[in-house]
Amino acid sequence: MVNQMPTRIPSNESVSDGMIEILLEHIARYRMTVPAAVATLPSTNGRGLAGAKLVLRECRQQSLVDSAPLHGRSRYWFLTASGANRCSVTVNRDGPLSETAKIRAFALLHFCCLSGQPRLRLTADDIRQNFPDLYRPGLPTGYYYDPAHSGRLGLARVDASQGGRWDRVIETLRSDITDHLRQPSFKRLAEAGRFEITLLTVFPEKADRIRTALARHRDLDRVPIRIESVPDLLPVILSLR
Repeated sequence: MVNQMPTRIPSNESVSDGMIEILLEHIARYRMTVPAAVATLPSTNGRGLAGAKLVLRECRQQSLVDSAPLHGRSRYWFLTASGANRCSVTVNRDGPLSETAKIRAFALLHFCCLSGQPRLRLTADDIRQNFPDLYRPGLPTGYYYDPAHSGRLGLARVDASQGGRWDRVIETLRSDITDHLRQPSFKRLAEAGRFEITLLTVFPEKADRIRTALARHRDLDRVPIRIESVPDLLPVILSLR
């Protein structure tokens, strides 16, 4: 569950500049964060949620971050203009998110930082610098790196509907596969078993229906497809109604 900021933090704790830089770069990468995700960072020095809230409070006191409602009484954290400037963000990564962007950002944050298997969301700069043969203008923004699978690169898509037609999801996945396999660099990754596509949806039941449907479409097995349910998305979606 997403945790709120506490009203009291031990006053004898200190936050180093290095801890602050790690937090700011993390928020710039995911566009948002929550204390549970911050607790996974080395910036908390193994202090868990208490350390996460300490770093967030210090950054807020320095006007580097601010917060906005995620759902109910839970809040998410984003960079202020000062925070973005401090970590040298070169694109618009500060300020609160739109409703659609909040859902997508939280889904990717949860998948990469809170699902029990650490992954790293890749920015356009990451791809340009580390995978130059893959980079081209207009690439999707949901790429991630999974170190647990021989350095597999993935593309995450978010299906935020509670119901919806699974056949439309299938067509979106088919289009993604076709588009990527047309590019020699991605095709080589796929042939080496180092490229996958992940669909993040809300309900486990819908994830199961999509997996069943995928089995009937053999043309989709050209690229491994992962279907993950993120039930924690539901209160975020419902809060926007």
